[in-house]
Amino acid sequence: MQNKTKLFLIPLFCMSLNACTALKNLSQQHFPQNTINTTKVADRWQATLPHGGNSANLAQFWQQYQDPLLLKLIEAAQKESSSIATANSRIAQARATRTQANAALTPTVDGSVSASRSVQQPATSIGGSQQGNIGGGSGAFNNAQISAQASWELDIFGVNRGAFEASKAQENATLASWHEARVSVAAETANAYFNQRFCSTQANVLEADVISRTETLRLTNIAVKAGFSAPANSHLAEASLADARQQRTAQMAQCDLDVKALVALTAIDEATLREKLNQQDFVRLHESTNNLFTLNEIPAQVIAQRPDIYAAEADLVSAAADIQTTYASSLPKVSLNGSIGWMWLSGSGFSTNGKTWSLGPISITFPIYHPGVKEATLASSEAKYEEKASIYRSKVRTAVKEVEDALVNLHSANSRQADIAQAIQSYQASFDAMQTKVNAGFANLIDLEDQRRVLLNARTNAINNQKQQAVAWVSLYRAAGGGWDKTEKFKTEQLETGSTP
Repeated sequence: MQNKTKLFLIPLFCMSLNACTALKNLSQQHFPQNTINTTKVADRWQATLPHGGNSANLAQFWQQYQDPLLLKLIEAAQKESSSIATANSRIAQARATRTQANAALTPTVDGSVSASRSVQQPATSIGGSQQGNIGGGSGAFNNAQISAQASWELDIFGVNRGAFEASKAQENATLASWHEARVSVAAETANAYFNQRFCSTQANVLEADVISRTETLRLTNIAVKAGFSAPANSHLAEASLADARQQRTAQMAQCDLDVKALVALTAIDEATLREKLNQQDFVRLHESTNNLFTLNEIPAQVIAQRPDIYAAEADLVSAAADIQTTYASSLPKVSLNGSIGWMWLSGSGFSTNGKTWSLGPISITFPIYHPGVKEATLASSEAKYEEKASIYRSKVRTAVKEVEDALVNLHSANSRQADIAQAIQSYQASFDAMQTKVNAGFANLIDLEDQRRVLLNARTNAINNQKQQAVAWVSLYRAAGGGWDKTEKFKTEQLETGSTP
């Protein structure tokens, strides 16, 4: 008997060694860290970095605006966001998967309780009289049992351990995706808020332009009636006024659309939101937001702190685990079973109770004939890994582009700011000089209104540049990962409160 057992175990042991070697080769061939390390990232940013900021300010980005309404809108949008709710659902699913993967590494124990009362063979009667044992009648038989059964699949090749590590990575990835959703919602809300605010500011400039052109038309009509100007000039002034009015109307409509976008994001009543917008000044609050934070790290460090890149890394780990799991499906599986319990039996004339237990069977299962299934499934898993690797590399390239696009736009806005400010100052001086000439009788009011509109156009340029600057900062904040740090532990209370990033 011992010789037969040895003859069975020796091939199994050799098979296990070959399987371990094959799994090791698979791990080296599809190793996520190799894919991450070989993904090329530039050693420095190919764009001008912001100066004067502090990289630590990235974590307190929104608070630097000193705008209570902006913070309230972001908080409301995050509470109402369907993408954040979806992220929360995925976190719960990932935690369930991780729990199941962990359970595969340990024995499972089930309990059972049973009770029965039966008659194995009924009594028979002869000649109208019942005889208890004639014909084999044994009377009532009682049975009660309580037991616990345990089973355990031995993780000989480390496949279950790999699946558990992959499930932990996926759980962390879903937590990172939750943060990414919060950052995205915050950025979208901030952009909508800035669009509405700058739209209202621009509407005020267009209103002043309409007033100026109305005055020009009035003065031109007087000059035409007096014979000092051609009628064509009156038509030109009237057309100019009509064009200014339609621009003002279009701008006001856009401002209304921006308010409705904020309502859709935050679920705040429109009348209440408009009241809040009217109650708080905007322009002065944002004059000191030229240097909110800086990027001192090299591109690879910044990209590694993005939650979407971290999630892509987790996808690589999961895909690699799938390859090993697929290959291991063709390897022997060893399972151990056992039970322990207590039983009570009673019947006609007897009663007994005591412990019961069993150990085994120890079962070894392995596939014998599944034509082409293993090869096809393994090829599919390897193709999936290559897909995830390609997605990871693409996300890294996109992340670098997003950061550098934001840096270019921010640098452009910052560089233009000084020239725009100088232009406004000079145009204002020119307007004041023209006003002095008009008061002294050396210039007419029509020339003064023309000069006024030049000044208004310069202010329009300033508003557009301030808007570009604000949007560029939000884009850079989002592209840099929103201050997320994968080395920090995730806090459950953040999920429950939905605190502002």
